[in-house]
Amino acid sequence: MKLFRNSDTAMFLILEGIVYTMVINLYNPFVQMFAKRMGGNDFHTALLNAIPPLVAIFVLIPFGILIEKINRKKQTVLLLLAVLSIFYAAVAFVPFIPHQVKVLVYVALIGLMNFPGSLYLTTWQSYFADNFKGSYASRIYTLRSKYSSLFGLFTVLVTGLLLTVIPKSDEERLMLYQIFYGVCFALTLLQLYFFSRVKGQPEPVDESPADKLSHKITREDIKGIFRNRKFLIFCLCGFAFHLSWQMAWPLFFIYNTDYARLNELQLGLINVAAGLTMFLSYSFWNKWMEKKGSSFILIFGTLGLSLNPLAYATMLSFSGIIILNLCSGFASAGFTLSLFVNLLETLPKEKKTVYISVFNTITNITGFVAPFIGVWMYNRTNIFIAMGLNGVLRLIATSLYFIKWRREKAEKTAESRTEMSDGIAG
Repeated sequence: MKLFRNSDTAMFLILEGIVYTMVINLYNPFVQMFAKRMGGNDFHTALLNAIPPLVAIFVLIPFGILIEKINRKKQTVLLLLAVLSIFYAAVAFVPFIPHQVKVLVYVALIGLMNFPGSLYLTTWQSYFADNFKGSYASRIYTLRSKYSSLFGLFTVLVTGLLLTVIPKSDEERLMLYQIFYGVCFALTLLQLYFFSRVKGQPEPVDESPADKLSHKITREDIKGIFRNRKFLIFCLCGFAFHLSWQMAWPLFFIYNTDYARLNELQLGLINVAAGLTMFLSYSFWNKWMEKKGSSFILIFGTLGLSLNPLAYATMLSFSGIIILNLCSGFASAGFTLSLFVNLLETLPKEKKTVYISVFNTITNITGFVAPFIGVWMYNRTNIFIAMGLNGVLRLIATSLYFIKWRREKAEKTAESRTEMSDGIAG
């Protein structure tokens, strides 16, 4: 709480994160259920998982380069939030479209919404990396994540209760979904206001955006990415784990709705369980990360997430799913926090947006491919075998993070010995 007293910027960054998470939790847990209530099937479920990252694949790197060249990151974030608000308003009107085509329109809008959505996330991360450093950045991001998860928890609980108690038919549920998207529109405007109050380092004004566009990302800049071994290893590990992680996303939904027969309230309670432990564990992970480093914490976060599908393969009841998601929330907090901090540690001083765009593009490539692989595994076997196989793949990917940590530890030990030898020689 000391950050609130000492820095308005920290406060507005945290408030902006809270509102962003509330928006995500207003619609994201029910994206697939919204489609299902309108007549969607398993193929639409896979599309809803796959199209948003496909859109991001094509926009992140070219627009990331453009954003880096213009170097108006705060203004860009504000513009992207304004565009996102328009998408939320548009989705609210989808149920008014006649016939089955409305499901396809909904899928298309959710997919295209990731154009500004993915660029917002990348540009925000780059702006944050430019303006906040070291343990101060870690503390701000931890508080932002912690309080965001708390408000996200209440948002999911309230929406789940409303969807279960108020509507008596699918038509009434669709009307509530429309209201939720209208609230998302209003909250995004509030998020835009909070971010406008954030004060970072003054962005350069010596050149106009038109002049900056004349600056090229050279071949040497591209080679620099491939020469950054630390960044490349981070991307390799991220690719392997995200591929296995995202593979199970449609499987969890299929299990929860078709096997466990959960309704909206129960789906909301699952997210509440995960959100509760995320809120309670962020400070723990941050303290441990400051002692052991982000690479070490990544191992435990991914290990916890690897056990999740293995437990699902044992045919859980609703109470078992709740308990498992309590554990999953704890692991997710460690994973998301350490992943972001570890990413910041691999970035060079210049062209951060381009590097972040490259990493986010890689994870979106896996996000496009992985859901189809997961559904294919399910169709070729059954939900329990598919979950078990996914858990094994996650464990294999976790071992890469372990190898990465051991390599970094060995390099640091070698550097320390060299410095000691040089000191003795001196």
